[in-house]
This record gives sequence, C-alpha cells and structure tokens, in this order.
Amino acid sequence: MLQTVEAIYDPQKGLLFSESIPINAPIKVLVTFMEQSQFITPKKGSAQALLTSLKTHALPKSAQLSNADIEAHVAEIAEGWNS
Repeated sequence: MLQTVEAIYDPQKGLLFSESIPINAPIKVLVTFMEQSQFITPKKGSAQALLTSLKTHALPKSAQLSNADIEAHVAEIAEGWNS
C-alpha cells in the first residue's frame, strides 16, 4: 500500500498528521523533509460556525448562478471530457 499524507514534524511531539490515519500496527514509512517554512497548525472548527460564516458573508445576488446555469456549465465541461 502506498499512501501519501501531509504531516508536520515537531521535535517535541513527533509527526503530526493533518488527517486521521487508520493504522493499528507498526508500519514502514518513507519521510521526505521539505524546506523549512512558516506554518499554522489548523485548528478544529465546527460545521455550525462554518454555516454561520457562509450565511453572514453570502455572495451578492448578482454573483449567484441559477441551478440551470450551473447545470449548463457542468454539461459543457462533461462534453469536453468525451471529446
């Protein structure tokens, strides 16, 4: 099995994965150290906070597409895949 996941190495805490890894036993891994950069460890949020933010900062009506416009755009893209 080959699977690539993002992680941050913290010398005090070890590898901190950005997603849940369903591994229950020791497993062989390859680690590539990338250039050092500033990073922000993402904090867990809540779905309710996201929905509230989306409602508070909704797109103006002039920027919203109708269902028919969205469907037409999707159909146009799908036709491009078949050619």
